[in-house]
Amino acid sequence: MAIFTRLRPDRMVIAVVVVAWAVLALSSPWQSIADDSSRAVAWVLTTWGWLLWTSVAVSLLVPSPISLTIVRIVVPLSVVVSTIEASPFAIFCAVVALIVCASPVFVDTMVQGGAYGDETRFSLRTPLPYVAPAVLAWLLYTASLIGGSLFLAAHRYWPGAVLIAVGILLTRSIPQRLHRLARRWLVLVPVGIVVHDHLVLHETIMAPTGKIASVALTSNVGEAADLTGGVIGNRIAITLTEADKVVLSKISAKTLGTTEALHVKMFCIAPRRLTAALAAITQ
Repeated sequence: MAIFTRLRPDRMVIAVVVVAWAVLALSSPWQSIADDSSRAVAWVLTTWGWLLWTSVAVSLLVPSPISLTIVRIVVPLSVVVSTIEASPFAIFCAVVALIVCASPVFVDTMVQGGAYGDETRFSLRTPLPYVAPAVLAWLLYTASLIGGSLFLAAHRYWPGAVLIAVGILLTRSIPQRLHRLARRWLVLVPVGIVVHDHLVLHETIMAPTGKIASVALTSNVGEAADLTGGVIGNRIAITLTEADKVVLSKISAKTLGTTEALHVKMFCIAPRRLTAALAAITQ
């Protein structure tokens, strides 16, 4: 029994990423690229490389929503750097880390790390309309900061200064917006459930157990309020014993073509691990 406890899925996914990330450090593709560069460029590459690698290593050891955001920003960069360096070994480690970090079990493990007391968190799927803007924001943010510093190191001062300025401006908004995607979850507490999603909702939904009439898996929204943000596929439909007030975010109200404040008796959410979330709610 102790062996199976040690092999819990949440521990396994973290262990896989830790191993892949540690092995990636052995090949350190950023260091290999730096060896073929000028002294100033090499220093910038080495500093960025080890700083970002360390940030992920610490994040894996201390799971939390902030750690998840750091992992989501940095791990894709490791794939880019490994591809530029053309090291099959480094590419393999980076891709493994990227795939596992995108898995529902890994994401749930990270958000659970920031849970308070007796609560269980299930991360919500990222709405499809937000995926492309998030990727574009990540690309602009990382390219401006890292690219700008490399241009300055290569004595290309004008493009470097412009990119750094853009990166500094984006620092005021992009990390916060990307972090909002990591702070979306369904919470199970002893007295009921809570939907924490400030991307779709303006206010958190709290549904006591006594007010929940039924919980079911469905692929059809029907008459329910779709609070998934626009995901495709199955979702969980929660029916209340009586209508309750739900306040949407401005962008959600605009997307749905409705007012921000609604009175709903049934609503849909989409946890990444649908079956696990449904089982936890109905047990």
